[in-house]
Amino acid sequence: MNKSPKGEMQEKDQTRLIEYLSSKIKSKLSPDLLKPKYRLINSYNPMYGHCYIASEALFHLNGGKASGLSIKRARDDFGISHWWLESDDGEILDLTADQYKVFGFDPPYSKGVKTGFLTKEPSKRAQILMNRCLT
Repeated sequence: MNKSPKGEMQEKDQTRLIEYLSSKIKSKLSPDLLKPKYRLINSYNPMYGHCYIASEALFHLNGGKASGLSIKRARDDFGISHWWLESDDGEILDLTADQYKVFGFDPPYSKGVKTGFLTKEPSKRAQILMNRCLT
């Protein structure tokens, strides 16, 4: 069945919103938002260590559960948890995928499991990031 023009417009608007928010979030990431154990590697790999708060911020800024986005997590080959979002149609929304791609690795999407964030409300670090995006 074909989508109605209104449905197509809503989908395009949603895509534009996610693109806008993703760009804004990525531009506001900084080492002060990281746990100390991630800061050294982040100094030469700027997306490293930001996957959780970037995903959390995108999820909440996009409407939380009402957005239809799923929260995914997997351990990579180094034993480190990686977080990202997926849309209802399986599109991967990973704002920090470059932390793997810069070294020629793929993020661990094939091992991903649907999960929830560690807190119901945005974490303190995600809230700081969200505030940066909204000002």
